[in-house]
Amino acid sequence: MNNLSNALPIMVNNYAKLFGVSVRIQGSTAYTNGKVITIPRLDIKNPIKARLAYGYLAHESAHIRYTDFSILKKDKIKNNLFLFSLFNILEDSRIEALISKEYIGVYENLELLSEYYKDEWKSFCNTLNSINVLNVICAFIQCYSQCLCQKFQGARSKSAILYFHLRKRINVHLLNKIGFLVRDSAKALNSESVYKICLKIFQLLKSDRFELKGEDRSRKNSENNDERFINIMDESKKNFNKSKDKVSEDFLREFTRFRIYTGDDDSKVTPSRNGAEIIQENSNSKSSSSREDFGVIAENICNPGRDDYIQEVSNTYGVRNALHNRVRAYVDSLGNCTAAGNRINPMKAQFIPLGETRIFKDKIFKKEFETAVHILVDVSSSMLTSDGGENSRCEDACKVALTLSLALEGIDGIKTMATYFPGQCSEYDVALKADERASMVASRFDQKPRGSTPLAQALWYSFDKFQEIGYRRNIVLVITDGMPDSVNNVKNCFDYAKEHNIEIYGISIRSEMILKLFDNASIIESANELEHKAFSLFSSLFDLKKNLQFAV
Repeated sequence: MNNLSNALPIMVNNYAKLFGVSVRIQGSTAYTNGKVITIPRLDIKNPIKARLAYGYLAHESAHIRYTDFSILKKDKIKNNLFLFSLFNILEDSRIEALISKEYIGVYENLELLSEYYKDEWKSFCNTLNSINVLNVICAFIQCYSQCLCQKFQGARSKSAILYFHLRKRINVHLLNKIGFLVRDSAKALNSESVYKICLKIFQLLKSDRFELKGEDRSRKNSENNDERFINIMDESKKNFNKSKDKVSEDFLREFTRFRIYTGDDDSKVTPSRNGAEIIQENSNSKSSSSREDFGVIAENICNPGRDDYIQEVSNTYGVRNALHNRVRAYVDSLGNCTAAGNRINPMKAQFIPLGETRIFKDKIFKKEFETAVHILVDVSSSMLTSDGGENSRCEDACKVALTLSLALEGIDGIKTMATYFPGQCSEYDVALKADERASMVASRFDQKPRGSTPLAQALWYSFDKFQEIGYRRNIVLVITDGMPDSVNNVKNCFDYAKEHNIEIYGISIRSEMILKLFDNASIIESANELEHKAFSLFSSLFDLKKNLQFAV
């Protein structure tokens, strides 16, 4: 098991070199755009899930090696969910068969990946009668192609179950014709051949041969066959969404935003597994630990943006200076190990001219002040939203992070850090280390939206940094606009924070979901309010009267 865990980083690097691509490990689904492979976070201490990671890598690498991504730019497939699904299913089988022959050991991991979702398969079979016929046809095509191409154990029996079920619902001659086309796809030499077979299947399903039986027949539109097919497609989408009911709307919304707003063209994405299923598995897994995710392998530094990015916050000098003076005054008042109190003892106060210093009742002894501040900035795909203003949420969040870091710069007893999640190739990227000055690395704060929302990984990293620094007071500020990838893992982080007296504050842009996780959180209507809210929060955190407990 340990060998598998230790080998994963090596495998990631080897795949990256072998296929000339970047490999990043984040989010909750596997996909590639032809240049970057993304595989989901997995518990790498679990030997089964470690092998799943190999399977994901192999599958997406096979797309890089054998798939012609220009096919996905064709108009017919780019805007057609069903045709895209057909192509993805048949192409998956073709490329997996090829890479299994070329690289030893890949076949077993791909078969494990295929067989891993046994519970989903059983649930699917138990509800076949209520599932839209097009979804069942896609499932049959997938199982039959796996039987012919990869020859996975169990694929033949699965395809047989679906075949005999479909015989009750559609014209048997049409079903056999689809089967023959799937057999042809098993002999396809390239992506173009697979695409042409998909077009034939698509036309078959739109033709008059597509005769429905039983309840399916009663629902069909008899006026126009094209309209009937569209109606079935719409119903298929509805049923597909219903099958995801066990996944919260918040996760689905974030996943959809991820697919739409990611830098990867959505038309190029070739998911190897239903995203909703993987989101469900990872977000609700009680055994999953963020500390075991791939994201903790390396402390990646943010790729620098514009060299003159510090000029973007030049107009905040006044508010920066005000906050700087507020915090410095707070620090100076607590910078000595002197005695202080709220009430004076009048009997002793009369002896002040004689040198009496013990004049307070209920004495509070102030120790040397020290506070570590870590700013965590969500740069997930949804942060691309502009809320009607000039800047996107991400742009405003980046500016606020830099402005706060500059305001806290140069104050003895304060260590400031800033981290962005997700990173370019891992769960987070570091913009500012504790021993650095924000003014010297300002270009790192210029980041673009990408990927999902691995908040738990960023929090664990923050906690590790606090432990290294060893300061008495530790503050985390999270700027986000949505739910994290894993709610359970974030809750574990909050439990840890409470046990270790770590303060966590959240500012969420138009998402009340944060209130379900954070004890201390604020909701703002747009990113335009972010600067005011952040500075108001920090001003209150360094209010001497409110925070005397940290001076004890």
